[in-house]
Amino acid sequence: MARAQRLASRFETLSVSAAKLRQNLTLAFYRSPFGRGLWRGANEPTLFDYPNALRPGHGLRGESWLAGDYSLPGGVMHAPGQSPFEIIPPTTQWRNSLHSFDWLPDLLAVANGGGHQAARAAILHWALAAYVHQRATMRPALVGRRLMRWAQALSEVRSGFDGQALAAIHTSFSTQTRWLEKLATQCDDGIDRLHAALGLTLAACALPQQGQMLRYGMDLLSREIRRQILPDGGHASRNPALLADLLADLMALEAVLKARQVELPSAIATARSRMQTLLAMLRHKDGHLAVFQGGLESHIGNLDAVLNQGRAKTAKPISFAQKSGYQRLEAGNSCVLIDVGEPPRGTHSIATHAAPLAFEMSHGGDRLIVNCGPNLVHGADWQLAARGLAAHSTLAFDADVADPFLRTGIGARRLGPRVTGDGWHVTSRRVEDKSGVWLETSHTIFLETHGVRHNRRFFIDAAGEDIRGEDLLLADMNHIAREGAAFHLRFHLHPKVKASLQGGGDSILLLTPAGHGWQFRLASDATGDLRIEDSVYMGQSGVPQRCQQITVQGRLAHGDTLMRWALRYAGRQTGRRTRR
Repeated sequence: MARAQRLASRFETLSVSAAKLRQNLTLAFYRSPFGRGLWRGANEPTLFDYPNALRPGHGLRGESWLAGDYSLPGGVMHAPGQSPFEIIPPTTQWRNSLHSFDWLPDLLAVANGGGHQAARAAILHWALAAYVHQRATMRPALVGRRLMRWAQALSEVRSGFDGQALAAIHTSFSTQTRWLEKLATQCDDGIDRLHAALGLTLAACALPQQGQMLRYGMDLLSREIRRQILPDGGHASRNPALLADLLADLMALEAVLKARQVELPSAIATARSRMQTLLAMLRHKDGHLAVFQGGLESHIGNLDAVLNQGRAKTAKPISFAQKSGYQRLEAGNSCVLIDVGEPPRGTHSIATHAAPLAFEMSHGGDRLIVNCGPNLVHGADWQLAARGLAAHSTLAFDADVADPFLRTGIGARRLGPRVTGDGWHVTSRRVEDKSGVWLETSHTIFLETHGVRHNRRFFIDAAGEDIRGEDLLLADMNHIAREGAAFHLRFHLHPKVKASLQGGGDSILLLTPAGHGWQFRLASDATGDLRIEDSVYMGQSGVPQRCQQITVQGRLAHGDTLMRWALRYAGRQTGRRTRR
């Protein structure tokens, strides 16, 4: 088995290397003097108007941008009064994020006219600069994302340009679109191909008399949707936030096609409905998405519009997404979401988190138990740590022997720090009755390194006020258990939740901003050491915020090791209300 996995990894490395070589040669040809004549755009007389986008940005993020706080994946740069295009990029990721214009909707969401003015200045700067001749800014997926954001913005801010500026922007838009038409397939497999196909299709809608290009774009997009959207509506990466972003762009495309009286391809229409259903399942009581698999709470300013457009108001969230690997336990005002999936393969695992059986929990508008989320502003070490077991509300051994990331060798250099998924198998089974919902889960990531399976049981009562858990490290007769190995059971808390030890240190009171109390308690037969420790939460923006975590430290016993715990609603706590 191990030999087969090594051979598969080597074959993938060779395949990826060959694909990148082919991509680079194709890009080099179209950048040559001969190739440029095949995609150079004309000065289009106009661009079609777009309907109002269903992808509004965040006004607060837009105001921070206007103040010179350029927070993008890959870094945070503070440069008041300076254009972000004049800043030396701290990382390649930051530079790509800047030139994608993914931040443009945030500027458009600023209440006063300053956001629109800044958006016009940014678009015109890019159009007048020589960025179309720079290799780094013309990668197909990057071009696709940029064209999507430009098309949305130009429908709102075009009236503020004079004729000369508008001509320059139209020429740049046309040139980028024709470049993308030639190279949309020359990018890495996965979300990059979806972005390229989406950008080409939306741009073709904006340009006059481009029916053939539009059909080509829709064919590419339909093919990638069929490949990457799972039968239950999830994306192959298992990232809820990525799925929400993609859905918003697909719905914007749907609105544009409807305005042009063009029928939406059936593959996209079917996928859209399934994607809405899956996202509704992964949404907490506070209205935001669960922080799983590298996703944030949401990039989208109005998630309701994306989830509810064309969807029956009476539709209920599903409770189990088998292909995407998520379970939802909901009762009363409480919701528990659990990751019961296996890591995706190939390019889809480049940002995957190692988080088997991690969970989040919310009550009403308050989120209590969370995962740390992705780090989008620090270096590779921080980013990799945020993807590990310890950054999630689950069990992890202290010695990182079961490192699931590809770190060294030519494979790591060519493929990136992917989750290998070797020996990783997850099962789940749920039972529902009038008393509540039981969920039994298990994974095998610790079998080879520690000789145990991790079995995890959840229960939520019918009122949603009694949540119980069991974590069992089950010795396997075919493996040698590492007796005495130290582990931590972690429950990361949302930054707005405050924790304090109670009753001599055998229980912990959790207090929400609304004044609701929850008591965390270990079973009397547990041998673990219950503590409150510092943690960080990055699920809102990718920037670390201070928070707390509950930890239970234990050691692997002879035979099986059992840890039982409970979260019980303690009602409103008079005089203990916290500030938001």
